[in-house]
Amino acid sequence: MQFLKEEDIDKFAKYVAKNVGQGFFGHHDFEVDRADVEEYETEADEVDDGDESLLTSITIEFAVTRNDYDEDGWIKVSRGCTRTFYEEDFESFYEEDNDE
Repeated sequence: MQFLKEEDIDKFAKYVAKNVGQGFFGHHDFEVDRADVEEYETEADEVDDGDESLLTSITIEFAVTRNDYDEDGWIKVSRGCTRTFYEEDFESFYEEDNDE
C-alpha cells in the first residue's frame, strides 16, 4: 500500500493543482487558483499502532477561474470542488517525483 508522507503534503497539493486539477474541470483554459488541504486520514486512524505520519487519504479543495469572452464582452467564471485522493494518486505522485 502506498502512503503519502506527512512531509510531502504541500508538495502533493501543488502537484495535484498542476497535473490533476485542470483535468477534472473539463476545460484547459481554467487556471487553478488554489488547492488547499481540507483534511486527511493517517494509517493510525485506520490501524492500531499505525503511523501518524503516513497518510492513507487526503482531501483537497480546489478553486479555479476561467476568463472568457462572449458576445457581451469578457466574463470570469469561477468554480470549485473538493476531491479526495488515495493510494493510486500517491503512487503517481511519487513516480513522477522520482523521474525528476
